[in-house]
This record gives sequence, C-alpha cells and structure tokens, in this order.
Amino acid sequence: MSRSINRTNRLRAALRYLDERGGAASRLDVWDAARARVPLEGEELAPNQHGKPQGQSDFFWGSAGLVHAGFLSKPVRGEWHVTDDGRRASADGVPFEQFRAALNDRQRAFQRALREDREMRLRTEILPPDDRAELVRMTGQVFVERGLRALDSVFAPGREIWRADVVAELERCFLEQPDIEGADFLERLGRQFDGTSDDAKLLMAELIGWQVLPLQNPGEKKKRQRVEFLLGQMDHPVTIPGDIDSAFRAWSFNPGTGMSVQLYRAMSIVMRCASMWIALDREAREHALDDPWAWRDFVDNIPGAAFPTQRNELLYLVHPGVFGEVISSTAREAIRLAFAGEVEGQADDDPDAQFQQIAIALQAKAKGPAKFYEEPLFGRWQQVEPTVRKDEPQVSDPGESISVLVQAEPPVRSPFPSVVPILATSLHMPERWLQDTLDLIERRKQVILYGPPGTGKTFLAQVLSKHVTGGTDGETTIVQFHPTYSYEDFFEGFRPVANDDSGNLAFSLRKGPLRRLADSAAANPEANYFLVIDEINRGNIAKVFGELYFLLEYRDSEISLLYSDEPFTLPSNIFIIGTMNTADRSIAMLDAAMRRRFAFIELHPEREPVQNVLSRWVEAKGLQDDRADLLSRLNAQIQDHDAKVGPSFLMRDLAGTGLQDVWRYEILPLLAEHHYGEGVDLEARYGLTTLRRQATPSVSDGAEGAFVDD
Repeated sequence: MSRSINRTNRLRAALRYLDERGGAASRLDVWDAARARVPLEGEELAPNQHGKPQGQSDFFWGSAGLVHAGFLSKPVRGEWHVTDDGRRASADGVPFEQFRAALNDRQRAFQRALREDREMRLRTEILPPDDRAELVRMTGQVFVERGLRALDSVFAPGREIWRADVVAELERCFLEQPDIEGADFLERLGRQFDGTSDDAKLLMAELIGWQVLPLQNPGEKKKRQRVEFLLGQMDHPVTIPGDIDSAFRAWSFNPGTGMSVQLYRAMSIVMRCASMWIALDREAREHALDDPWAWRDFVDNIPGAAFPTQRNELLYLVHPGVFGEVISSTAREAIRLAFAGEVEGQADDDPDAQFQQIAIALQAKAKGPAKFYEEPLFGRWQQVEPTVRKDEPQVSDPGESISVLVQAEPPVRSPFPSVVPILATSLHMPERWLQDTLDLIERRKQVILYGPPGTGKTFLAQVLSKHVTGGTDGETTIVQFHPTYSYEDFFEGFRPVANDDSGNLAFSLRKGPLRRLADSAAANPEANYFLVIDEINRGNIAKVFGELYFLLEYRDSEISLLYSDEPFTLPSNIFIIGTMNTADRSIAMLDAAMRRRFAFIELHPEREPVQNVLSRWVEAKGLQDDRADLLSRLNAQIQDHDAKVGPSFLMRDLAGTGLQDVWRYEILPLLAEHHYGEGVDLEARYGLTTLRRQATPSVSDGAEGAFVDD
C-alpha cells in the first residue's frame, strides 16, 4: 500500500479503537493500536530527525485532520475522544473510499470556514503577518486550485495547458538548454522559448508568476515584466488577470540573495515540480493538495539542487497556514530552538509541525500573527546558533547566502543615474551643479527649490525627477498645494460615494496621491519614486502632512494612520521635491520644523545656475535679440532680492509684439503687486523704453518690433 493510503487506514483504525474502548483513550494507546492494526512498512519505517518513524509523524499530524473533520476531539492534552460523526464514518460497513472521501470533504469545508473565521485561524494555522501577505495567500490559492488541482490555465481559464506534452516542451527548452547565451534572464528565456508553442509560453509565464508572487524582490513592475515577457511573445497573447496583476504589488517575505541571483536554478526546481505533478495520478494530486505532509513528501522528492529556500517556498505556496512565511531553513531552526519552551511537553517530533505549533502558541499570546522578523520576537531568535547533528549531511543552500541570524537586507534601491551632457544642455545649466543637486536629493530625500518667479523651479523639479525615475523604472507624481488643500486630499480621507442605484451616499476611505505613491514605492523597493509638490509654501504644511510630518525626518519609523488606524512607514525610496516662490513667502517665514526636514536649493536670476540660462537658450536657438540684456537690466533695477524676475518669462516665441505683451501683461503686473501702495511709476522704472535707453549704441536687438515703445 502507498504511504498515504496506510496513513488514512491507520486514522480510521484509531477511530475504530476509540469506539471499541467506549469512546476515549490516551494518545499513545491509540497510536499503538493503530500501528498494530496497520503496520508500518517501506519508507514509513525511516527515522525522522528525532529518530522516530516517519509513519508516526504522519499519523499524529493526520489526527489534526480528524479533528478538523469533526471525527475526533482532544479535550485534554494526551486524551482523544471519538465523536458520533467519527463513529459513523469509520464503521465496519463503510467502504474505505467512502471514509476517505468524507474525511477529505470535511477537511476542505473546514479550510473554507477557516478562511472566514479569524478566531479559528488564530488557534489552528499560522496567520499571515500583514495584509500584503494575506493577499499573496489568497492569490496563491488561485494558482493552486485552478492550476494544480484543475490542471487549467490560471491566466486563460478553460485552456488546458497542464499537459504532459507541454511540460515536456518546457523541459526541452529550459532544462536542457541551461547555458544559452543572453545578457540577462529574460533575454536567455526569450532565446530558449523561441519557436515554442503558445501553450508552452503560457504555462512557463504562469510558473514564473507563481514563483515570484510572494517575493519582496523583485518588485511589482519587475514581477510583471518577467511574466509578461513570454505572454507578449505568444502568437495570440494572453493578458494577466486583474486580481493576479494587483497582487504583484504585495509580498510575503524577502527571500535573500540566492533566489534573486540564481534565477535559473530556482525556476528549474519549479519546472521539475510541474513535470512530476503531471506524472501523478488524480488521486495522488488530490491527496497532496489536501494533506500538507503529502505535499512536503512530493516537494522533497523533486530532483535537482537542494536549494531549501526555493523548496520551502513551494511548501508555503500550497499550504501557507502550515508552513508559514519563514522560508529559510536556518531561520526556522533558530526559531524552534528559541521558542521551544512555548510548547514544552506537547511539541511534535516533526520540525515543521513543531514550527507551526510554536507560531500558534505565540499567536494566542499576541492575539494576532507571530511576526518573527519584528521585535520583540526577532531579538529572541536572531542570536540563537542553530544546532547541526553530526550525522546530517551538510548541504550548501544558495538561497541562504545571507545570514539569517540577522534580518535579511531589504532589496537594494537603484542609485540615481548620473547627469549626462544632453540633460545639462537641454536645461542650459552647468552639468556639475545638476549632479551636485541630484546627489543632495538622493542623500537628504527631500529638498525645496526656492526663488523668485520665472526661475524654472517646477520645470527643473519635473525634469530631474523624470530623469531618475525613467532610468530606474520608478514614477513621478505631481501635486500643487493651495490654502484649502488638506490631509484628506493629500494622503487619505473619507469621501462621499453613491452606493446604490437610488443615489444614496456613503463614505468611503479614498487614497490620495501620497498614499498611492507610497503603495507603489513599497511594492517596488528597487525603484525610485518622486513626489513633486508645486507651491509647497501655499499650503498649511502641518495640516496637510498631519502625522506624516514626523516621517519626513524619521523614515524608518512606523506610525498609526489617522483614518485607517494601521501602521505606516514612508518608504525610503520616495524622494520629495517642493517648489517655493519667494515672492509670496520668504523661507525665513517657514517654521523651524519645516526647515529642518528639507534641504533648500536657491534658484535666483542673478546666481548660477539660473544666471546665464536665458543667454544660453538664446544662443542655442540662434536668436539675435536683446531679451537677455533686458532681463539683466530689469533685475538690476529691482532692489528686493526675492522680487527679481526669472528667465522663464522670456524663454518663448516673442515674434511680433510678443516681447511687449510679456512685459505689459506678465512682468509689470508682477512688479505692481510687489510695489503695491508705494506709488512707484512702473513704466518709468521698469518699462522697455527705460531699459533700452540704458543700452549702448553697439547693442544689437534683432527681434521684430524691438524698438517699438511700450
């Protein structure tokens, strides 16, 4: 008999024994009776890590399934009771297949109810550490049910791609061509799958999606890129379903460097998993999906490199509530050693079962998930030295190249791309100044460009941010502050929405631009994200930022949000550039907290890098007019440092009466506001005629209408 059939027969024998004994007996007596009636054989006799037979571990784990099915209860530690349902299901006249079907059906019903009952989950399974991990689990079950169980396409339901011929095609393309040339994983993948069937490309894309789903690195965009690469090469392309595409923004764990660097080895195990899966009969597949220990046996038998982290990820993807989000074998051992006292006297011999018991015990104390990578739990296990038995073979794990006794390093953010000459030329600014500015932004994370009107603050902020995000697969969001702009507009707040056909209103929590940007940045930690805040000084900074004001200075800290009441950290890969018009408000008027949180970069018409922008622009355009000289003379007439005029007003087509129009309708009204109530004759002091009288006879002004009086 197979190991799974023997286990089920042994569980049925346990129920029969309990019934014969009046309904109750000790745990060990039940085991002895069940083993006597269904003796251990074959691989069941092999010892586990604690020297006990594998069949014994199978039995005691399977007893939990009897409890979930309602066939058994364990009211007192070490004492088992058969239920009325258990008596009926295991009666002598009930065929074995009927008993097994009833057991499996009830276990599945229990799992469905479990997903809906947090209190029950708290007592019976490892909970996800956060909402992101919960989303990964839910999406992972789509791959399990639609792919592994139904052998159907996850991305194109109704298309049967889990076939032996398709898997064989994958093996020929991928496993048998490991050294094909290519600059990176995707380029090699494209060459490996060149000329293959659409079904092969689709299945490979789905396997890649399944493998990257719970990983923190790569981020959302690179996950999507890997999956879409082969989908886009199909003769008849398929798109990623929306629910799966959205889940790529979430993650469950940081896998370390091994799975990020050795992509071929990791995917080889996943592909061999698919190959072995197709070779199983339907009954064996159903059993592995319903029984976590049967699935573990299956994963352990996948040929190829040891790579424990990748194999542990496969365990997690199918049975996350049993194996949990800690996929490092070394970390799991350290946690078992550190928290063994939590289950002293009742710990299971099986290390994975013991890990689950510890997690559940800690959940009961915390009234929530056991967060092993956060304090206070993290500090208790990180210094524990895992024990290694001398008789155990030592296998190098490429997936654990980072020591797990210290928390895994977060994914590395891509550094800012350097300023290139073409960028400096397009901005008409010195390359060295631009590079120093980018270095300051990268170092300080938030800066304010300040200066008089027309100095190109907003334009420069957009160009620099897009230079960075375009080169590192990031994103730029632009907002403008104003006196009525609020926290609810900026971050999140309740907004009225029509909730039915009658038009009745309800209030829904809506995310603002910063919250959406933060979600994207957290999902793509290797990319750079920019928030450009135009006219930052026109808003009530303390009101708009609220509790987020604290995070501008302490990026690694966590705070509770005002409305959603959940912990939030401002991702370190978000960079903020604010712009501030000093004609409206001097930086001296900003509160000290604001000045402390930002670095300030002045853009002034009479200083670099703005001083010669207009003359360089005129030269680049091949113009022969006097606009640059006129601007210099104008600013020489303006005494207030913050009231001078920037070159942007004149960096446009001024043919015809264009120069006069800009002067009359834009520049002079700006100066009129500055001199309000002073009785200054603006035309006499700042008019074109006045400024031109200051010119020497040698000045050339070829602009059409240049000598027309205002």
